[in-house]
Amino acid sequence: MLNIMAKYICGHVALEKKQDYEYVTLICQKERDLVKLFAILAKYPLLTARKQSQFNFATACLNRKFKYDLFIQSRRVKYENKLEQLNILANKKIPNYFPAWLSGFIEGEGNFSLVFNHNGSLRKSAFTIGQNDEIHILEWIKTYFKGETKILKDKPKKDGNFSYYRLHLYNEKTRNNIFNHFYSYPLLGHKLISYNKFYLYHNKPKSV
Repeated sequence: MLNIMAKYICGHVALEKKQDYEYVTLICQKERDLVKLFAILAKYPLLTARKQSQFNFATACLNRKFKYDLFIQSRRVKYENKLEQLNILANKKIPNYFPAWLSGFIEGEGNFSLVFNHNGSLRKSAFTIGQNDEIHILEWIKTYFKGETKILKDKPKKDGNFSYYRLHLYNEKTRNNIFNHFYSYPLLGHKLISYNKFYLYHNKPKSV
């Protein structure tokens, strides 16, 4: 997926080997690449308050060419308008580019799970996704897939300064909407492996 982005947008892909896995990163450093990337994000705005705050900070740095001291000072307060961003997004309608954006978002944040009993029978099957504070994203996903379950809010952590929300989608109607979505807007990264297992299990031929 990142190789496709590097080919058609900008940057290069770096591979970092961890103890038991490989971490892949797309890096865009050249100013002309950042200008190109920022133009895309201006046309198709980021849909989480956290990422929009990061984008606003990066844009300000590029436009104003901050000196180091001002850069450090501004970086410390880049999330100070996050609540304002959340309020704006909470009152926003689902944008027309949401389906394509959603596939990329699920690539990074979603989870497809199949849990079996000891005898091999299916105990639980669900698509799950969670977010810190950004409940509007889960509301949009629930609406888009025509989900009927409630969005859950976890108990706050002892020293946490955020609210964590989770959405579980698992009935057949919603599942088919998910399958139809990924037929039109396929996953392009590693998440495709778990999705294919999820899809194939629910679409295997029924025994007579």
